[in-house]
Amino acid sequence: MSATRPSVKRRRVPRAPGERPGQILDAATRVLLRHGLDATTIDGIAAEAGLGKGTVYEYFSSKAQVFTALRRRCNEQILAAGTDAVAAGAEVGALDRIRRFVTGMIGFWAANRRLVALLFHEAGIEEPDELGPIRESLLELVQDGVRAGELAVRDPAFTVDFLLHGLRGVLEGWFAEGAAAEETAVESVLARVDEVLTALLNPTGRE
Repeated sequence: MSATRPSVKRRRVPRAPGERPGQILDAATRVLLRHGLDATTIDGIAAEAGLGKGTVYEYFSSKAQVFTALRRRCNEQILAAGTDAVAAGAEVGALDRIRRFVTGMIGFWAANRRLVALLFHEAGIEEPDELGPIRESLLELVQDGVRAGELAVRDPAFTVDFLLHGLRGVLEGWFAEGAAAEETAVESVLARVDEVLTALLNPTGRE
């Protein structure tokens, strides 16, 4: 009678759960930019990432959820671009700090215009308060300027909401139409935005 062979368990290769969502989103970005919204599928994302379809579904239950995550990550990157711009260079007054923040955001939008147009103009997906972290950072800059007596803004929260939503709406449409393909067009947008910033924030000349 032959002895029963013990079953051998296949050793599982450890995953990197903290890195996998980013890997999937990076792949989704490439597929989205290459093929557009309608042609982007979970199958295509999985193939681009070098993963099984089931692995993608472990992290994202649908294509819409992938797009939502991409929007969230894009907003985080926009915020980081604005924050980094504020920190760069010499110390400046309140209005110039806000200019830097807005210029940093617009710079990211311009450098990633196609992705921004797809995710924010064409996708038709919006999460509640997805601009919250950006709004809070911009509001803090405005409030700092008011407290320092550099900006005469009666209602900072309303002003920031008006500025942020107006700015995003204008830029989404602008980039979606392809008008910002030239660097001079981006400079033109920045000049117009600067006029609006000065009008809304009402600098007192005490910077």
